[in-house]
Amino acid sequence: MKKPRFIALLLSCAMLCGLAGCEDNREEHLDDYQTRIYFRNGGEQVLTLYKVGENTLYDIPICKSGRDTEGTGKAVVSVMDQAQLDIYNLSNGTDYVQLPSELYAFRSELEFVFRPEDSYKVARVEMETNAISDLQAAHPDRTYVLAVQLYSDRTVSDGINLLILRPDIEVARLSLQTSGVESHAYTSSSPVENTYNNVVLLSMDNRWDFSVALEVCDREWLDAYNAANGTSYELLPAGAYAVPAQVDFAAGTGRAEFAVTVDRSSLDLLREYVLPVRLGASSKSEFELSDEESCWLVNLRLDPDQIALTADMAESPYTHTGDGQGIAALFDGDASAASWWHSYYGGGPLGDPTYGYYIDIHLREPLSAIVLRYCTRSNPNGVPAEVRVGVSDDGQNWTEIGHVASGLPTDALAWCSLPVFSHTAPFRHIRFGIVASAGGAGGVLNAEATSACTSLSELELYGANLQ
Repeated sequence: MKKPRFIALLLSCAMLCGLAGCEDNREEHLDDYQTRIYFRNGGEQVLTLYKVGENTLYDIPICKSGRDTEGTGKAVVSVMDQAQLDIYNLSNGTDYVQLPSELYAFRSELEFVFRPEDSYKVARVEMETNAISDLQAAHPDRTYVLAVQLYSDRTVSDGINLLILRPDIEVARLSLQTSGVESHAYTSSSPVENTYNNVVLLSMDNRWDFSVALEVCDREWLDAYNAANGTSYELLPAGAYAVPAQVDFAAGTGRAEFAVTVDRSSLDLLREYVLPVRLGASSKSEFELSDEESCWLVNLRLDPDQIALTADMAESPYTHTGDGQGIAALFDGDASAASWWHSYYGGGPLGDPTYGYYIDIHLREPLSAIVLRYCTRSNPNGVPAEVRVGVSDDGQNWTEIGHVASGLPTDALAWCSLPVFSHTAPFRHIRFGIVASAGGAGGVLNAEATSACTSLSELELYGANLQ
């Protein structure tokens, strides 16, 4: 028993326009003629064909127009041979090659009779999509086309009696709307159960009911990812999440939403967990997965509660007394244009060779792991562009435990959470150093005689002693 041939119907924009009539703003050319017959979209056209294991049907509208809209006429669609196409190539500087006849077939009559009430007719051609793709791959130096001409007993002129369809083969791809790393942080006041949403997308109009598997990557995959990206993520414990086994697409819909849930109750403090979800096999096997947008890493961290900071716990030799409200502005809870700390912009002490313009925080209780969070000023001139974090037990001898040189926010009043930084021994002093700033007043802050500056609206600290 022969396997039935499945045919994918691809209605062209030209056909859609044709269904509404063949008015196409050509009146200035047609008024001189009682009746004219022509290709609705004549000339060279790119025809996108998707490799989905099925052939493609393409409709070619043939229109009747002119001053006498109730006129009659006859038309014939004829496939050009290579000799005719070579004449076109010579005149137009192209090198088109006519598709072999076995790679397409007309599924309609090629001779048309226009009655007074007819404004258009349709010639339908079936394209052997997979075979055309194979031909193009075998001969990448050739540009294959399907070139046809229109003959009529009515007026037909150059430009609208010729149609050259150039197949452009595309592979239908599945991708995630959100891919890569998406980070979330919890505290003890966060909900125990948290839901994160994503969407699987199809790159073409969908005509099928099908499903796509969702997979959670294993430890071996994560080890390879960490090695390639310089990260140290840990797999989220198996009992701490729920991921659906698949998403289902319905015909006519090019997106399928899904949600994953995470229970934070079993997470340890300040551990960088990740739930790596990727697209798996599709029941429509011809669809391919996007190389760059098929994996979603939900990064989760349980942070300690915020440690209350006050002005008497911090100091900076770089505080400008004539701009802003001083060190106290960093801890007043007012992230707005009305409150900010500002450094010197020339004339003050030189920046530290390691930490640039720094702010020291003196703790009442020792910590061993911290997260610093800051908010940029409402005027983003001089936002931090590179920061270093140091710690000390005596406030004199400092050990650098963190460095961020890219990816910091440049917008006004933008919050930024730095990564978790920890030390092998507890510490009582933290140095938050701004080594370089960005914006109109930005620059390197640990150089001699710098005129650059920096500023902040708020500074927060989260930490724990894990020793």
